[in-house]
Amino acid sequence: MPESVLLKVTACCSTVGVLVFLLILLPLSFSYIDYYDYGLEQRKSTGKVNTDKVYDGGRYWLGPDKTFLKYPADEQILFLDDLAVFSDGGEDSVGLTFLVDIFLTYAIKEQEVGELHKELAKSYRSVVESRTNDAVKNSAINITFSDYFENRKAVEMQFRNAVQTRWDFKPQLHVALDQFHIGRIQIPESVATKQLEALVQNERTAKEQFLQDAILEREKTAVQVNVINLEKDLLLRNAIAEAALEVANAIAESEKIKLAAMNNGTKELLQTIGINSQKESIAYTYIRNLQNRESLDLMVSYLSDENIVKTSAD
Repeated sequence: MPESVLLKVTACCSTVGVLVFLLILLPLSFSYIDYYDYGLEQRKSTGKVNTDKVYDGGRYWLGPDKTFLKYPADEQILFLDDLAVFSDGGEDSVGLTFLVDIFLTYAIKEQEVGELHKELAKSYRSVVESRTNDAVKNSAINITFSDYFENRKAVEMQFRNAVQTRWDFKPQLHVALDQFHIGRIQIPESVATKQLEALVQNERTAKEQFLQDAILEREKTAVQVNVINLEKDLLLRNAIAEAALEVANAIAESEKIKLAAMNNGTKELLQTIGINSQKESIAYTYIRNLQNRESLDLMVSYLSDENIVKTSAD
């Protein structure tokens, strides 16, 4: 075989080999990150991670010995079901133990992914859950049981602030809290029974107080009615007495006028008929009074000289 042909064959084999090598090596040199992930450079051969630069979604040339260690860039959900908490009993009790459900979402801070990896690595989820548990339980002891039902928004805000503060303790979690909600509140059966009995007793007390108030109001009303009736009777008696007095005064006045008129009439009559002596006036008045009596039948006749029998003395 001529030497030139041998050189050509060797060159072709080398070219094919380089092309095959490139076809194999080039795909291995590109690494990809999805839009919902962050990435840190990691060397395949040693496992060492470069935390200086954080990559977001895209395609990057890193070389065949490098890849990405990925952390989620989207919101992560944490459910804490049946979390046992102890409430503040206030001044009248020692508090209650019951269960609450907590729902929250959080996201890793993009610029702090490297710090998160150095301090917590992939264990950050368990640390987030542990600190959230501690924060909620420690905050719950300052909240009364009734507030969970009467001031739910305020309780939720207090839990949220407590969780964020606990996350910021060193070493920080390098995550940001987004949504936070209190879910179902489960009261133990014994506690629910006691609460129900207390509410029923309160209702009974309120009912008894209402009945007592009703009795008192009825008694007050009866007293007021009695006072009004007494005032009415007093006014009526005063009116009757005043009316009787007016009638009596009117009768007395009429009698006075009548007597005065009779006196004047009698005087004028006596003067007219010529009776001037007191003896004759008394006799006339006596006869007139006898005539006015209804029970007496009296007739007065006048005698003349013709119908009088005269006698003479011997």
